[in-house]
Amino acid sequence: MNEEVSKLIYSVSQLEKLKENPPSTAIGLKRRAESDVSNILQALHSLAYYNANVTFLILNHESLVIVNIDTGPVYTLSNFEIHYPENETSCEDLNNQITLKDLHVNLGKPALPETILDAEDVLLDQLNLKGYAFASINKREVLVDQKEKSVNVILLVETGSLTYFGPITINGEERLSEDYFYKKLGWNEGDIYDPLKVAKTQEALELGGLLKSVNITHSEEPSEDNTLPITISVVEAKQRSIGFGAGYSTELGPGLISEWEDRNIFGNGQKLSFRLEAWQIRQEGILTYVIPDYKRPDQNLIWQLNFHHDKTKGYTDSTVSLSGRIDRKLTDHLRFSYGGMYKHIRSEHSARNGTFDLFQIPLQLRWSNADSILEPTKGGSITIKSTPSLQFLSPQFAYCINTFTSTYYQSLTKDKRHIMAAKIMLGSIFGGSKHDIPPPERFYAGSENALRGYSYLTVSPIGHHHKPLGGRSLFIYSLELRNKIGKNFGWVAFYEIGNVYANPYPDLLQGMLQSVGVGLRYYTPVGPLRLDVAVPLNRRKHIDGPFQFYFSIGQSF
Repeated sequence: MNEEVSKLIYSVSQLEKLKENPPSTAIGLKRRAESDVSNILQALHSLAYYNANVTFLILNHESLVIVNIDTGPVYTLSNFEIHYPENETSCEDLNNQITLKDLHVNLGKPALPETILDAEDVLLDQLNLKGYAFASINKREVLVDQKEKSVNVILLVETGSLTYFGPITINGEERLSEDYFYKKLGWNEGDIYDPLKVAKTQEALELGGLLKSVNITHSEEPSEDNTLPITISVVEAKQRSIGFGAGYSTELGPGLISEWEDRNIFGNGQKLSFRLEAWQIRQEGILTYVIPDYKRPDQNLIWQLNFHHDKTKGYTDSTVSLSGRIDRKLTDHLRFSYGGMYKHIRSEHSARNGTFDLFQIPLQLRWSNADSILEPTKGGSITIKSTPSLQFLSPQFAYCINTFTSTYYQSLTKDKRHIMAAKIMLGSIFGGSKHDIPPPERFYAGSENALRGYSYLTVSPIGHHHKPLGGRSLFIYSLELRNKIGKNFGWVAFYEIGNVYANPYPDLLQGMLQSVGVGLRYYTPVGPLRLDVAVPLNRRKHIDGPFQFYFSIGQSF
């Protein structure tokens, strides 16, 4: 008897489980032993020992039970047949379409009951996927050949009629229009019924963020024309929200944040939002309008009006931009966006003062298989951005801003409470002369997301009077160890290294700046509240302080 069989027998034996609590009478002991015979036989049958024999002997003078087990040989699966209705012409080719391999059935292997039952479930799923919504197993014939020690299985299947998607009824909608639901449908009326299309449609409706619950069902019987009327029952979620917040960091000073959003302003899921941030040295307002499923499913049209004012050691800028872009989901892991932007920049107190009127074409390709947007524990992402830019008023010039960012997440323990997170970012600006590129468009580091610990946007080539000039390339690497404590709290330790360079290509031999730090996290449904303290290891005289303090929402990457 092998170890697997032995473990199974001990796991079902009442004599073994209750040996520390023996019955008080001989009759009770006999009943317990008789129960074990049934349990052990059933366990052996589950491993395809269909000719097993189990007996027991009770030694009265010792209250000892001896169980004799003869497993016999393992019975193998010699044949597995599926019989469909002979009068259904649509069923003639099903044996070729659904093979034993599809059912995970291997002839010659042990004839486990689990294999047979699982095959039935898979068969019904396969028939459902092919449009037979009411398929069922009418009869299962299991024939045991005692001479050959084998098992033959015959399944008699009632497929029912091939069914098609029928008319749709929507219940529970209030502010949402019916057009919103029809745009999310993964099928057309008259298509062969497919439960996968139903599941994808339900997922698309749930991910839209406008519904508290979604339930898609079909009628219990098809119509005379074999169509299935579909009912979509929903409960709408709250579609307007407003929020306020406050924060502080050593780089930005105190700040206030306010947000307003209507996620269904015109009844088809169009979203209008406004966000305002007012910090001591930075102010920003963003008005965004999103049209979902624009021209096709999984494609959004995004309009954005942005005002930005920033006062840094390298420049003071006031920027107004208007952009429109298409954001398209290519696959479950890949997205692509493209568009156009007009940007008006006024730069002062910099190495390149002036007013700039730019036309830009923002392009982005992003791949991600991270398991969560807010709190990833495994997987990673790659984001490639390229922004060709043209100063279209005199003096004219052109340049292109390019960045490559990759993240990686790995759980260090099975409970996912200890996570290693890493990020690498490369950047390069091609085109334009050394002084053409507006200072706010150049690369800088020293922020809550890039080289924490260094003064705000000062990591770059340095000019006279310790003034950051901005760079044309960058390299930054970040490593974090994230640890969760209890249900809502956590702490992190991080290390970062990198620099910003004057040339279009990072010169890694020129020297890099390093920083270390620790942080606290408080986890909320919308992401963790983050408090970080970072120390620059290569502190620059007259530029950097002994540490930087950051408070914000969300992980650093």
